[in-house]
Amino acid sequence: MLNDSVGISVIVITHKDDHVASINTVLRDGGTVAHCSHLNQIRDLEKSIYELQPALLIAFLGEPKLELAAVAEIHSRCSPQTPLLVVADEVNEQVIADSMNCGARDVVSLNHTDRFQAVVQRELRSFRLENALEGVLTSASQYKQELRKLMHGSAKAIADVQEGIVVAANPTWLSLFGRKSEDDMVGQLLMDLCKDADRPKLKGALVACSRGKWTDQFLKVAAERADGSELPMEMQLDLTTHDGEPAVRITIASDSSAEKTPEHLIEHAVHRDPVTGFYHRQYFLEKAADQLKKPPAVGVRAIAYIRPDAFGKVHEDIGLLRSEMLLTQLAQLLREFMQHSDVYGRFGGTMFAAVLERGTMNDVEAWAEQLRKSVADQVFEFDDHSTALTCSIGLCEIASPEADIADLLFEADKACGLGRDRGGDCVELSKKTDEKQEIRQNDESWVPKIRSALMENRFQLVHQPIASLNEEIDGAYDTLVRMVDDKNELIPAGQFMSSAERAGLSKMIDRWVINASFDFCSSEKPSMLFVRLSRDSVVDETLSAWLKQQLKESGISAGRVCFEVSEEVVRQHLKYTKSLAKELQRMGFHFAIDHFGTKDDSRQMLSRVPMHFVKIDGSLMQGLHRDTALQKKVQEITAAARKYKIKTIAERVQDANTMAVLWQLDVGFIQGNYVQMHDVILEEATDPVPILSNTA
Repeated sequence: MLNDSVGISVIVITHKDDHVASINTVLRDGGTVAHCSHLNQIRDLEKSIYELQPALLIAFLGEPKLELAAVAEIHSRCSPQTPLLVVADEVNEQVIADSMNCGARDVVSLNHTDRFQAVVQRELRSFRLENALEGVLTSASQYKQELRKLMHGSAKAIADVQEGIVVAANPTWLSLFGRKSEDDMVGQLLMDLCKDADRPKLKGALVACSRGKWTDQFLKVAAERADGSELPMEMQLDLTTHDGEPAVRITIASDSSAEKTPEHLIEHAVHRDPVTGFYHRQYFLEKAADQLKKPPAVGVRAIAYIRPDAFGKVHEDIGLLRSEMLLTQLAQLLREFMQHSDVYGRFGGTMFAAVLERGTMNDVEAWAEQLRKSVADQVFEFDDHSTALTCSIGLCEIASPEADIADLLFEADKACGLGRDRGGDCVELSKKTDEKQEIRQNDESWVPKIRSALMENRFQLVHQPIASLNEEIDGAYDTLVRMVDDKNELIPAGQFMSSAERAGLSKMIDRWVINASFDFCSSEKPSMLFVRLSRDSVVDETLSAWLKQQLKESGISAGRVCFEVSEEVVRQHLKYTKSLAKELQRMGFHFAIDHFGTKDDSRQMLSRVPMHFVKIDGSLMQGLHRDTALQKKVQEITAAARKYKIKTIAERVQDANTMAVLWQLDVGFIQGNYVQMHDVILEEATDPVPILSNTA
């Protein structure tokens, strides 16, 4: 145990006596009473650790015969919970990264004693908490039972709502919103209790729940108390009755910390920054490295490096304490943009970093743009002061699971710095290698694999459900193709289709997918199966005749299949697309345009191309629940589509907040991870598709 009144034990690893005296002075000036023990031989470190039980290890970098790796190895083996700090003459990002990769918690300098003292206080606090909570782990079962009793014994905030009006509220709800009696709450519009930006999704969630469509997901909103203060909360919505009439019961979720295991409590106390609640730098790096070892659940991964612009000027204007409050509010805003699979941390000072998983890099950039815009639009308030802030965001795609997290962060930081140099308030994308060279290398690798997979029939289909929202549909699926590699692992189309298109092989893959999809329709009989066509298939004049023959041989109903083409391809080949759409409809197929709505004039296409469905691009779903401009854009697309009797589907919907807004915007259907992760439905086609000589 640590006892500040008698001092803590510190081992200082250095060859110079004056270093020990300097450390002792710095610690005492910072309010830390310490007994510093000098150690100049690494071979004595293990023995000293066992004898002195130090609360802190301090090693001086760059001295002869003092190898940091050797110090870190002994530290990790003998006392990994004890903080290890490195002292260097010059501290920069590279020195910090190298030292932390060896096992140090941070790097400090005797030239900047204020930061030195702050880092020591932070690490000693974490050390105290870890020691204090260590005993909890040994009695986890009993501790969890006590937590459950505490949770059940506490009253939850509950209110019943009919047609958007609060008709009943319990005392906990009244207390939460600063109301004295139920009369002060009953009869009030629920929407008036929330911030303007959250009202569309709350209204949509109420409609969905009243129709029996709401799941057990929590809805995140920011409410406003009677005194005007903001109250972030998670709402659970359930159908109920009040005075014999249908109602929606709103339950404010209990503090989730009550449900966490002791391990989670320790993680939060020891590994998270107390100001922002984000992971500390070292733990973020560990979590991020672990995340990279796993294949992404869907789409792509990227590193985001986020830094406020001109924070020094803001600091001068509002002072130290308000600066910390500002960072707390900024972190809360960042947290609202994170999804369950994201890993995020405070990377030091005013810098934040995150590992993101999204559908495409376009989605990542759209996410970053929405975050940038939200920060710029936010007014940060505290006491009688307020201020505004902008930020710069650097993005770096994680192209390989073997990528080094330090290199990725360096590239993202460099992109962020470029944005700041250009004036800030922007998003910059890092490009590590020349794009043309990367494309050539990718094609050289992928084209032989694609040819081999076609000849050996090594493709599989996966199907992602399309769910009803404001219109009914049952048994509808979106079709995705995967290549099976020589290790029997599935490779997403995003990794090889670009190379296939450049090599003229995408048409052959399309025909394989169509054959397999017809087989699926014959055996499983879905109500609707969406099948994508590439650019080469759209301009292929032989496709219609081939489809007629395949339809005749399969014996399926053409009405079960909807062919879809991306908006980008339609723009490039409008004449071919219109002709193909008409021919497909004459045969009884449905037609759709996907990835729709990213251009200002997209809606004009609804009147130019005959179609049954339009799929609204997933990038418009990023931050939809917070951005009224995005909501207006989606609503305009929906209204225009309805005018031409075209049904709307929202792509890549990943959370309940987005779905709730889409309810309100009258979008017909949704697809994405929020509906369900795609599953392998069909193992393989019955017959391989031959390689034709003109595509060889």
